[in-house]
Amino acid sequence: MYFADKTKHNWFVVALILSNILIYVTMLGFNILSSFPINSTTRIFPTDVGGISNDYFIEVTPASWVFSTVWTIIFIWNGLWLIYAFVNIFRRLKDNTLFYRKFDFLNFGVFIAFIVNNLSIIAWLFLWSNKFAGWALFVIVLCVIPLNVALFIFYRKFDECKDELRERRLIVDLVIIRILPQNGLATFATWLTLATNLNFATFLAYEAGAEQDVASTLILFIILTIAVVYFVIENFVWQRYLLYNFSPWFVINFALLGSVIKNYNASNPSRNNIITIILLIITFFLAIGKIVMFILYKTACKKYANRKTFHRHQSVDISKEES
Repeated sequence: MYFADKTKHNWFVVALILSNILIYVTMLGFNILSSFPINSTTRIFPTDVGGISNDYFIEVTPASWVFSTVWTIIFIWNGLWLIYAFVNIFRRLKDNTLFYRKFDFLNFGVFIAFIVNNLSIIAWLFLWSNKFAGWALFVIVLCVIPLNVALFIFYRKFDECKDELRERRLIVDLVIIRILPQNGLATFATWLTLATNLNFATFLAYEAGAEQDVASTLILFIILTIAVVYFVIENFVWQRYLLYNFSPWFVINFALLGSVIKNYNASNPSRNNIITIILLIITFFLAIGKIVMFILYKTACKKYANRKTFHRHQSVDISKEES
């Protein structure tokens, strides 16, 4: 069959990569337009995205510089792995096999999910700038789900091919894959998860009739629950797939630090001020725990591999002597 021949292009995947890049650039353009305080030239967005946070005060919202810094990192980081995917279209291995056909860690499902995410972000920008908090909450959930689907597919596919990448001495690719798509998508998913919680608090406080401070407290406990559950999954359940995931801990700690800097009232700290600081301390130690678990795991694996190799050689020597 044609698709079984990995020396030939899969034009469906190539079209998805090119479409991804085009839609990603379009999404970036809309994000830039939505960030202008007064969009007097195009009138595409009635209110800039940052201005909505001023209209809908939420006590735990991070400082504006956190948003601009994290979004800039996300856009550059994910743009780089798309460039890497584009370059891989033209790469061939020594046996003339196309690199992206042989190693499909960036599976077609990853690209489809990422396209859905990008289109959902564009839709969210229009809804949020028009102050439709309820619909914006619904759509931002649609932004998060495809990213997690993309990560799930990526983790499984990468796990299938990482040993062969190592055997073929494609170490640079291993490093690039772990840094760019793996941690780039994880950064994006983590930030959108936090943004979803802020959107949820806004909906509760300004459309569902809840008290703003109660809504803020609720999402802090939701974030704490997510962080603890993720730590357990990352280190004890899916460690095989998530061992090299470090960026989520940077994102959550950076966001919480920005929230403390912006909202903490030293003279009269509120309930949410105190909870945010406690949450920041917890997530900081969870991040340290992640690093410790990584070091322990790598050390234990290395010792196990060395012991296994020693026993294998010892068995060979004994069999030779007996013969």
